[in-house]
Amino acid sequence: MKNRLGLVLLAATAGMACSDGALNPERAASLIAAIDGFRREAHFTLHTAVPLQSAFRCLSQVEVERAPINRFMVQRGWVRFETRDAAVGFGRKASCPAIALTPAGDAASAQWTRARPALSGGSSWAVPIGRRELVRVTELTETPDGSTQAQFEWRWAPNETGAALRGVVPKAGAFFDETRKGRASCRSDGEWRCDLGMWTTAADALGELSL
Repeated sequence: MKNRLGLVLLAATAGMACSDGALNPERAASLIAAIDGFRREAHFTLHTAVPLQSAFRCLSQVEVERAPINRFMVQRGWVRFETRDAAVGFGRKASCPAIALTPAGDAASAQWTRARPALSGGSSWAVPIGRRELVRVTELTETPDGSTQAQFEWRWAPNETGAALRGVVPKAGAFFDETRKGRASCRSDGEWRCDLGMWTTAADALGELSL
């Protein structure tokens, strides 16, 4: 009985070792999704205290209010419109519309990332709208150097702000619905690890919804 039990345990241990040594699509997907570089947030950029102008003229108040992203931020109670002096030509100045945070927007900005624009002054905010979601690993290819190359599909999964954005900004639907491609290089030294390859486009890498 003891010998039989020992054989059963040996077979189970061998099976586990074989399983631990193999890289299948599900395991590769789990490893890739856990990489810090994969877990980047998608965002759109909000500029505040910056005169809104085009070429040599101020944008009109109607143009500013008509922009879908501005309507969205007003509906959320995040912004209001003000005016800022701006140079609009050779020695000419004008008072242009600008965006300012409301108290509600100021509170919400605690969850945003702030940066100062290089030339235009004011403030720039990255407003998070979602995260990468791995859909599936489509192909695993062993290479001569001992690594396994993983091809995978992924998309941006909206957070609460991103889900609300879809109903107001037409570009947001396509941004979240598109299935994108990526690749990673995986290698085992007793434990599998994966490193991301270059993203297909700069937009995929940065995660910015261009508006």
